[in-house]
Amino acid sequence: MSKATVADHLVKRLIEWGVDTIFGYPGDGINGIFEALRTHQDKLRFIQVRHEEAAALAACGYAKFPVVSECASRPPVPEAFIC
Repeated sequence: MSKATVADHLVKRLIEWGVDTIFGYPGDGINGIFEALRTHQDKLRFIQVRHEEAAALAACGYAKFPVVSECASRPPVPEAFIC
């Protein structure tokens, strides 16, 4: 019989609050949370970024524009995106 950990309770609470996606950067000391995310990956998606500031930016963009499904770059101007 396995006991629920604090990480399990954290992930379950996030799911109860309606969170479906988490942006983050794995680091030292949060292996328990990643195990809880792995066991609940059918309800909660983890997107790994390369820097923690990128996680914050991605989370803000995801929260503000959840309907945007795809972005395409215009060939003449690589900096211009059509979403």
